Amino acid sequence: MAWPTLNDKTESRLRIALLAIAVLVSVLLPFGMLKRSLESGREAEDWVTHSSEVKLAVFELMYLLRDIENVLLADYSGTAIANGATVYANGRARVPKLVERVRELTLDSADQQTRVGALSNTVEGRLKLLDEARDRLAAKHFDRAGEALQQARTLFAFRDPAAEILAHEQTLFTARAAAAGKTRRDTRFATIAAFLAQLVLLGSIIFVSERQVQRRLSAELRATAAIAQSRAIVQHVREPILLLDDSLRLLASNTAFREVYGEEGEERTGVAYDLLGDGAWQDPTLRQRLADVALRARELWDHELVQPGGADGERTVLVNARRIPLPNGDEKGVLLTVNDITSRKRSEQRILELNRELETRIDQVSEINRELESFSYSVSHDLRAPLRHISGFAGKLEQHIGDDADPTTRHYLEVIASSARRMSSLIEDLLLYSHLGRNALRLQPVDMNALVAEMRAVVGSDVGDRRIDWRVGNLPVVYGDEGMLRQVWQNLLGNAVKYTGRRADARIEVGVEPGDAGETVFFVRDNGIGFDMEYAGKLFGVFQRLHKSSDFPGTGIGLANVRRIIGRHGGRTWAEAVPDQGATFRFSLPADLARPNPIGTPA
Repeated sequence: MAWPTLNDKTESRLRIALLAIAVLVSVLLPFGMLKRSLESGREAEDWVTHSSEVKLAVFELMYLLRDIENVLLADYSGTAIANGATVYANGRARVPKLVERVRELTLDSADQQTRVGALSNTVEGRLKLLDEARDRLAAKHFDRAGEALQQARTLFAFRDPAAEILAHEQTLFTARAAAAGKTRRDTRFATIAAFLAQLVLLGSIIFVSERQVQRRLSAELRATAAIAQSRAIVQHVREPILLLDDSLRLLASNTAFREVYGEEGEERTGVAYDLLGDGAWQDPTLRQRLADVALRARELWDHELVQPGGADGERTVLVNARRIPLPNGDEKGVLLTVNDITSRKRSEQRILELNRELETRIDQVSEINRELESFSYSVSHDLRAPLRHISGFAGKLEQHIGDDADPTTRHYLEVIASSARRMSSLIEDLLLYSHLGRNALRLQPVDMNALVAEMRAVVGSDVGDRRIDWRVGNLPVVYGDEGMLRQVWQNLLGNAVKYTGRRADARIEVGVEPGDAGETVFFVRDNGIGFDMEYAGKLFGVFQRLHKSSDFPGTGIGLANVRRIIGRHGGRTWAEAVPDQGATFRFSLPADLARPNPIGTPA
């Protein structure tokens, strides 16, 4: 097969076209450079203004939060501000708009969006406590109002997240101002650069024209060598290859074709292709398709053909064909390649059979799971009515007996009432467990730092005078169901607080560590009473407890909920402990659900 060469007329046209392109480029390039410089300058100035707008919005938000808090502080101290209610209401309505304004202004930065998310959570928590303080002040509960104001300052301090946003914007402002100055300087040099570019282009035209003749001679020599090389390659390719003329007669074949189809003798050029290979190519559909390729310049892609022959008496091949120019002039030929896929077809058939078997088993397991969840929900729901009757009639019986009841009777009634309450809690937890298996996951970005901080505030509200040393690391943002992951942290942190209740100095550590196959592992470690690892397999079962309910309250379904939630996210749960030395609970999320937290601030 020969490489095509350019005649003098075609080469002349090509040179004229290249010259016209070069002249056009020499005119358009300076214009483009100047235009780009001006656009870059305007863009840099716009970014500088944008950074100023972000900083202004954050400062306004900080001042507005201080104003509405000062209204409450004035009411608390007895020196009410004139029109304080109007100032508070207007400011309270303005704060969310400012937060959203900051969020919109920082859409260009993923880092800032994460910081704004943290600031939004902090502001929302602070506003809730300020509203609570306002309501308590209105009810003249000044002590409780003072507690709410103090909690708003300590639990939801907004200065640090706001300062991070301002610091980042100041960095961007400095960089953008420098970029604007650089762009202005670059604009001054754009004209000089454009002029130099024109000189370079014109010089290049002259240089290329002189080199063209030499390159043409070298190309002809390389083409001759390439023809010999390509022929050698085709002959040693493992896939069978045929070259046919437009009448579908053999022009050439490679070694692989002759070996596979028993044509190892003298090559039978000029023979119709369907007479080759002892009838392996006598397929009317394929002949029609190849005729379309030869006469209409169509292409044949992956035409599957079953032929006699092969180790099993039958082979399956994919035939590809396209029309190509022949080396001897304007004539066209058909290049046909063959790919043996017999082994692949057998494997695909086996895979299809295994998939059908697997789908059947999955359907059976899914149906069993649906029946179990439906049964659990129905049983829990139907138990409520008789349980209410037991609790209600026990109370009526206690009222009926009145003061005539002896201690034993009162004890029996108290056992009935407490058992009914515990049974009610068990049913509610069982219903929640059933819902976790049926509700659809709503995946969205979830800031684990914010969730831990929120649940830490919730579970820590009932510890009284206990001293707990919280050690919370920097946790990543994950993709998951925020409500379900909130329940995971509530159960794990609640257990850590509960089972360190007998420690004078309780210590609870929350962190993250790498896991297998790139997964992210979260852990909650405490120095509580721990448990015997011999019974670790029961921890995550429904209603399984390793301690008496009289010592530590609970229904024993919290860890089962944790396992179900993490399992639905594609993760794992496990625990390690030593009796009286604490426990560590871990759960993992797949690598595709976790990403590093750009905030870099521990809770």
